[in-house]
Amino acid sequence: MLKKGIKNQGFTLLEIIMSIVIITIIGVIAGRGFLEIAKGYVLSRKNATVAQQGQITAARLKKEFSSIRSITCGGANIITYKSSRNASEDVTIYWAGGNNPLMLKMASNCTVCTSSCAGGDKLAENISDFTLSYCTTTANCSATFPNNPNFTEATVSLVKVILKLKGYDDTLISIADPDFVILNQE
Repeated sequence: MLKKGIKNQGFTLLEIIMSIVIITIIGVIAGRGFLEIAKGYVLSRKNATVAQQGQITAARLKKEFSSIRSITCGGANIITYKSSRNASEDVTIYWAGGNNPLMLKMASNCTVCTSSCAGGDKLAENISDFTLSYCTTTANCSATFPNNPNFTEATVSLVKVILKLKGYDDTLISIADPDFVILNQE
């Protein structure tokens, strides 16, 4: 008689458990990688939106500042001026600091630039820094206007703008750091 041997077909319990453990480890690593990819996508998407908003704001600021006929007053975060588009009314651009938006106020009554204004249209939100300087040259600037005999309507020909926005997770995005705008004073 022939003796039939036991055929070992299949896997042992230990082999199956080890396979499950290895697949689980690979799955966890891959899952974390996908999570980081998704987080990076959200970060770049939100920062791109904020950067685009900042570029639009910087373009509007350049347009506004290049149409200045005369500056009524100016501080580090506020400027009131008469525009060549409507020389009879004052326009004010200001930032009250903190989590407040950058504002543009037409027909402004903000003729004292040492105190904050109220009202107007939002130019940008999530502002981290908005600073203005009034310059006779790119190297000779003052934080207030008018300051002294050197910084008057006749001598100031540039406005230096620093604009920084807060992106995703309070990431700092510099839009204008610094940017000089040549005034079109007539």
